Amino acid sequence: MSRRIVLVGGSGMLGSRVSAHLQKMGYEVVNVSRSGKSAAGARGVGYEHLGTAVDGALAVVNLAGANIGEKRWTNARRRELTRSRLEPTRAVVQAILDSAVRGNLTPPVLVNLSGISYYGNTTTPSNEGMGQGKTFLAQLSAWWEAEARKAEDATTVVILRMAPVLELSGGPLGKLLPLVRSFLGGVLGSGNQYMPWIHVDDAMQAIVWAATSGSAYGVYNVTAPEMITMREFVHAVGQATHRPIWLRVPQPLLYLALGTMADTVDDSTAAYPMRLLGSGFSFAHPAIGEAVRHLVSAQKL
Repeated sequence: MSRRIVLVGGSGMLGSRVSAHLQKMGYEVVNVSRSGKSAAGARGVGYEHLGTAVDGALAVVNLAGANIGEKRWTNARRRELTRSRLEPTRAVVQAILDSAVRGNLTPPVLVNLSGISYYGNTTTPSNEGMGQGKTFLAQLSAWWEAEARKAEDATTVVILRMAPVLELSGGPLGKLLPLVRSFLGGVLGSGNQYMPWIHVDDAMQAIVWAATSGSAYGVYNVTAPEMITMREFVHAVGQATHRPIWLRVPQPLLYLALGTMADTVDDSTAAYPMRLLGSGFSFAHPAIGEAVRHLVSAQKL
C-alpha cells in the first residue's frame, strides 16, 4: 500500500500540523502549492506536477482556500473566496480522474475540506443529514462540495465540514485572546448565537484519520461535541486568563466594523459531529473550558 499523501494548500497553520503528524507516522508527504515550496518537512511541488504527485498516492487532502475572516467581504473578496476554493478543487479532481484513466489500480481517496457553515444561520442542531442553509457561506460550502464530489466516479470522497479552529495564531481564539487580556474582550452580538468550534489538535487528528483510516467516506461534521453559545465561549476565555468579561459589542456595531463579514460571528450554527463520533473518533478536547485552558497554558510555556 502506498505511503504517500498529497496535501494541496498544506502550508498554512492546519496543513503544517497535518504534514508534520503524517511524517511522524511514517508517511511521505507532498505539498502542492502555487509556489511549489516545501512545508513542515514535506516535499514541495507546483500545480504543474499535481498529476505526478497524485499517481499512486494513498490520499489527496485538499485544504486550499483563502481565509474567510481575513478581509471585509467586498464583491471582489467574495469572488476570491469562491475562486480560491473551486479552482484548486477542480484541478485535484481532474488529476484523480486522469490517474484512473491511466490505469492506476486504486486512485487516491480525496479528503476535501468544507465549512460547518454549510447549514447556514440556524439554532436547530444539525447533523450531517441536514440540508443546506441560505447564507453566503452555506452556498460557498455547497459549491465547494459539489466540485469535490465529481471525483466520486473514480474514488472515495470524504467531505470534512470544518468548524472554526481554536488556535493561538488566528481564528476566534487568536483574535479574542489579546483583547481579553487587555480587559477589552466582550460578547459579540446577542451572545446567544451558537458557535461551532474545534481544538486545533482535534481538527488535525480528524484530517489524518480521514486520509489514513481506509474507512472514511461521505460527509463528516468536524466540530466539538459540546455545543456552546458565543457568550459561553467568551466567558471561557475570560476564565482561562483570569479576566472579567464586562463588555458587549451589539449587532449594529459588529456590522459597522466588519460589514457583511460580521455574519461569521453573528450567525448561529448548532452543529453536532454525529458521524465522526459514530466512527469511533475520540476528541482529545471535547469541552470548551478545558480546550481554551489547554491552549492558553501552552502559550505560557
